[in-house]
Amino acid sequence: MPSTDDAEPPSTVSPLQRSIYRAVEDAFESEQVPFLRSLVDTPSHTAARDDVEAAAKLVDAKAQQLGLAVERTPDPEQRFADHRVFRTPATEADARSLALVGHIDTVFPRSMGFLAMTRDDGPAGPGTGDIVRGPGTLDMKSGLSAVLFAMQAVRHAAPQQWERLRLRFLLNSDEEVGSPSSAPMFERVAPLLTGALVFEAGRTEDRIVTCRKGSARFEFVVEGRSAHAGNQHQEGVNAIAVLAHLVLRAEAITDYARGVTVNVGIIEGGTAKNTVPDRARCVIDSRFLTVADAREVVARMEALAADPFGDTPVEPRLREAKVVLVGGVARPPMEAIEGTQALRLRYERHAAATGLQVGEAPLQGGGSDANLLAALGVPCIDGLGPHGKFFHNPREWSSLSSLQRRTQALATLLAEEAAGGPQ
Repeated sequence: MPSTDDAEPPSTVSPLQRSIYRAVEDAFESEQVPFLRSLVDTPSHTAARDDVEAAAKLVDAKAQQLGLAVERTPDPEQRFADHRVFRTPATEADARSLALVGHIDTVFPRSMGFLAMTRDDGPAGPGTGDIVRGPGTLDMKSGLSAVLFAMQAVRHAAPQQWERLRLRFLLNSDEEVGSPSSAPMFERVAPLLTGALVFEAGRTEDRIVTCRKGSARFEFVVEGRSAHAGNQHQEGVNAIAVLAHLVLRAEAITDYARGVTVNVGIIEGGTAKNTVPDRARCVIDSRFLTVADAREVVARMEALAADPFGDTPVEPRLREAKVVLVGGVARPPMEAIEGTQALRLRYERHAAATGLQVGEAPLQGGGSDANLLAALGVPCIDGLGPHGKFFHNPREWSSLSSLQRRTQALATLLAEEAAGGPQ
């Protein structure tokens, strides 16, 4: 539990900021931590649609308390729980606004047995420490609590600002698998957004994420012709031999200077050592820093499928193989576009006032929904959840004192937003 001294706002903040800080502090142990526990204790593995929906309904209930309107977007294929766009009372359906972004799904299935939040012991006794552990305590149910309780603090401590605040809260249920179903929702809402704050796990030294690599998944499937390797070898078309050429040429696309990588991570093929294999496949992960490089990687993969050998001389029979390319860009890169740094610096003024550190995080290799929005022209900053470690790992934990400060920083930024932006 944060000490009273730790939670005390700096003397340089305004009376309104101080009032908002106190509103966050007053609700933190009595409401926000119990709400976080209820979210964490409700399993929400992406593939368990009913579980994710149950967790999302906890967010719905809190949003309803705040008077938010909600638009639900079902997954057309019914694989994932509904996605949500919440709006503050002042936000008309076609009004432009700032957005807060998070996801309700986690990577932990029930079968892992990692199902509940625990809290370390602290000076005040058992279960009073700063560290909480459990599925989503870092990625990213704690970030969702920051969003909701920051709005609550503005509503309670600054009701006039709340009445004017134009704000959307985007919540999706499939982020951990690349947001395949929610991507159209982001595309639909993006033209209405002036910027987006994404509440993925906080980074080392509270650094703000402004750029992430994009990612793509490709699969080459080669269809050759089987034959007995001893008696009819010359009649076969070895699918593995064709795939070997593809693997080497695909890996050669890697260009570290440009931040482009291609990794062939899975290879399958063949049935027996004395049979010419008629089928082989490989699965490829690719990462890149710019939209232009993403397009180039796709184009080069398509060229490989059309011509697996290039100028390499090969046995003519191998050219009879059929090569099929499956896949493409999963997430575009999150590039620092116009407006990104201004949004970061604006947020950091509020973060620094709560005692958080400031600065820009190094390039991140993993993706988030900030990738989708940035590619759609929305300035984004990310990593605004609390500090912790071991996301996607049963040792996952986060810091409550960090969460309280993150909630306070967001709340004062929202009050500023309601007043028309930086004064």
